[in-house]
Amino acid sequence: MLSAKRKSDSQTVTAYLSSKAHGPFICLICNEEVILKTGTRRVNHFAHANPIACKFAEGESDGHRQCKMEIYEALLRAPGVTNVALERPLGSVRPDVSAYIYGVPVAIEVQISSLSIETIQRRTIEYARNGIYVLWLLQWTPKLDSNRYAPRIWEKWIHAAYFGRVYYWTGGLSVVCYHFDPKFESVPKTSWRSEDGEKMTGGGYSRRSKRYRMAVRGKTLNLVTDFGPRERYWWQGKGFTVPDAKLFIQR
Repeated sequence: MLSAKRKSDSQTVTAYLSSKAHGPFICLICNEEVILKTGTRRVNHFAHANPIACKFAEGESDGHRQCKMEIYEALLRAPGVTNVALERPLGSVRPDVSAYIYGVPVAIEVQISSLSIETIQRRTIEYARNGIYVLWLLQWTPKLDSNRYAPRIWEKWIHAAYFGRVYYWTGGLSVVCYHFDPKFESVPKTSWRSEDGEKMTGGGYSRRSKRYRMAVRGKTLNLVTDFGPRERYWWQGKGFTVPDAKLFIQR
């Protein structure tokens, strides 16, 4: 976690700007003790003294913390953005970063590790119930620009939910839009002899890959100026179900 409550005055503080002398600290969700972890090789963060006590005590990577912190700091400096917070509780969900962007309540979820479709759907539904527009971001990888890419199942769900687009964070407020096209693979032509000596042939055609896609790179976008709110109505197709949702999406 990158934010916690200072026990002495109940103020919400960030790990980046805090020191152990400001403690003790407590979790924003469960009000149990958290410990400030600092160091030169990792991003400052809070960790539960007793991780079992809170459902938000799951470990996260340093890369995830760095990503959240960069977006948070960039939003603090951006015109038209107010009420920026890290890990603010919003009902039963707690987005990585939340803010009002030109008056629109936005929750930003940065997904780096694997996440079930059921979890993404549940959070998306909860944001919609609270009148909050959600933007699911993924961290950019050079693999996206190779001649084939194997999207994970939740990337495919995001692609379906956001009308054939997935947004990958590259730094600050910059995100790159990608679209997944089918990937066709060649089946080599072969020939052989049957038991009775007849010449047989096979292959020599292309087939659609079940695993791979062509990730088509689109524009580099600014998270603040190039996105806006959009209603997404229930949809089902290609093995996915997308619930009614409020999405923060490319204009």
